[in-house]
Amino acid sequence: YGFGTNGEVFEALARSLPLAILAKHKNNLFQIEALLFGQAGLLNEISSDEYETALYKEFTFLKTKYDLKSIEGSRWKLLRMRPVNFPYVRIAQFAALIHHSTKLFSKIVEDPDSKYISKLFETEPSEYWQQHYHFGKTALNKNKKIGISSVYSIIINTIVPFLFTFADRKGNQGLKDKAFALLAEIPAENNAIVSGWKTLNINVENAADSQALIHLKKNYCDDKKCLRCRIGLKVLTV
Repeated sequence: YGFGTNGEVFEALARSLPLAILAKHKNNLFQIEALLFGQAGLLNEISSDEYETALYKEFTFLKTKYDLKSIEGSRWKLLRMRPVNFPYVRIAQFAALIHHSTKLFSKIVEDPDSKYISKLFETEPSEYWQQHYHFGKTALNKNKKIGISSVYSIIINTIVPFLFTFADRKGNQGLKDKAFALLAEIPAENNAIVSGWKTLNINVENAADSQALIHLKKNYCDDKKCLRCRIGLKVLTV
């Protein structure tokens, strides 16, 4: 849920909070938010916002109960970021996913279809976050569900690799094939690297194509390993 910009700090948040604790409180969205925002270092003890104050009080109790240590809130990045992508919104979306999901990975394994998986992530954050992007800062009541492009990014960068690794460990070739098939079902990513390939008249039909081209750029072109790349070698020897 960090989506590149806050990817590392979101991982640090995940590592700071044992899964067993989240599972124990998953039926209470308020407590899940208290745990996530508290561990993220984004709750202030003194605040004019009643909801933030309530979360802080709840987190203080849970932090003592489980002997938790928060990460530094200053690590989160907000500059040059659209409000809908603020870490506050992403954490609220993540909290909603935890609260509403049951056996999420098992469902994905049973039916690794892009449309079905996308629906699993269509969860509404709590009422407070329907009107906020930040604690104490109100905004127009807009749909705060995670966008489809973000869901596709999660499928591409998290679900597919994890599903493939799981299938490989289990020796399940059929599931490995379905993991690859997921990439073919999803539209190609739209970023500077893919755009660069398109200017060279490379046809990019789906996420399988864009992932392959991103891999080539980062692991061969950027490191100037042209002679180790079949494409680069052919170009240089023409």
